[in-house]
Amino acid sequence: MENPQNPAAFKSQPWILFDTIAAKSFLMGDTTNGKAAGSEVPAISANGEIVFFQSSGRTRANMPWFTNLDVPGQLAYGLQVWQVYVAITLPIMPTQASTSSTPATGNSGPNGMMRLAEAILSYSVLQLNLGQEDQIEWPLSRFGAGGGLVVNGAMSGGDTDASGFAAINNGVAINTNVLALPEPIEMGRTQNLSAKIRLAPEAFPLIGSLAAPGVGMPLESYAYNVTGADGRVTVNLPLLPFSIQLGLKGRRVKNTQYGQLVR
Repeated sequence: MENPQNPAAFKSQPWILFDTIAAKSFLMGDTTNGKAAGSEVPAISANGEIVFFQSSGRTRANMPWFTNLDVPGQLAYGLQVWQVYVAITLPIMPTQASTSSTPATGNSGPNGMMRLAEAILSYSVLQLNLGQEDQIEWPLSRFGAGGGLVVNGAMSGGDTDASGFAAINNGVAINTNVLALPEPIEMGRTQNLSAKIRLAPEAFPLIGSLAAPGVGMPLESYAYNVTGADGRVTVNLPLLPFSIQLGLKGRRVKNTQYGQLVR
């Protein structure tokens, strides 16, 4: 009889477990436009927390584009975690004088999306609990994107193209762009899973709330000009939401292959 603790007795495959917090507003405590997809709570709470893996309405069964978690806060299979990434996905906004702190001068400045990324990345800590213990409580700035669409100006120095828009790029999914753990964290099936980003109070006024809006406020519609048989028509389209994705890269572990009977 095989030893059930022998790793060779288990089947495994590469896996990324992820959860995405997406909302039309990133104002702190905004329960009107700021509810995270698949939940009834704000994407950023009134006390500056962004919570992952806990929503009963955001699971792989009903929102596979936002998460592949089967059960909120719990693993439905064994998992070995080798790497962690955080991808911040923000709408593309122009770099223009109206977004500068001194618009009257006509000088261009960082737009609200860059300021929002700055506040989240530079003034927060990620708390990650895998299994029975607190595993990580480190600055979010230490976690790479690992393949998320990012505003280049917010992440690598403010490059812009001829139109004045911040250039965008997809973060390269390589080891240097994620947090590689010194050794894998092993989690058994049904073990608890939780993660949150905690923002520093210094970032609260910049991000804003309903009472005092900031760079996390809902965005205006995108005016898209279409030329047809009747001439040029402007179509107002909603911009994509603010979002932050947390991913755990490693291997999913099962006792048997799919369809195989357990002896």
